[in-house]
Amino acid sequence: MSQDVEIEISKILHSSFSGGDAVSMSDLSRMWSLEMQWFSPDSALSLARRLHSAGWLVGSQDSLEPCSSIPDHTPEMGWRPFLSRFEKLPESPDSVVEDEPSPPVDNSAEKNEGVGWSSLEIPLARMASIVSSMSGLERREVMRRAERKKRALGPVSIEIAILLLAREQNLELGELIGLLD
Repeated sequence: MSQDVEIEISKILHSSFSGGDAVSMSDLSRMWSLEMQWFSPDSALSLARRLHSAGWLVGSQDSLEPCSSIPDHTPEMGWRPFLSRFEKLPESPDSVVEDEPSPPVDNSAEKNEGVGWSSLEIPLARMASIVSSMSGLERREVMRRAERKKRALGPVSIEIAILLLAREQNLELGELIGLLD
């Protein structure tokens, strides 16, 4: 999961700093919320602060730049970040000290649900898996279509977009709705 989050962070920062100039934290959150319409203004500012605290953004609040060793991942056409993927941010590559032993990792969620899903994303993973098995679509395709539907509809959650996709596929929604509790 950590690598997926790092790629998402890389894509956000690539999109935000493609000009190479430093940006203030307020301008960055304004860009993410108003121009790109990725997050609400409060969520965008919160994410910018957390990226700064984790070392992904360096400098003062009036002059932020991405850390120097971020891998360059160019976002594909139509890409949008999932805010839920950023509940726990990994440290930036610049702040990792290799001589220091790393803390033990809890893989219990990955053992139960497959690699790449955090405990916060398990209900979403289950929904996508259920729709995938019932419809014959791959789980990746279910998520792609749900994201597309979410973008088209605006302020709906990804879970609701998956339910709408399942309804379009004429699937029974009872088991899926039970996962939302």
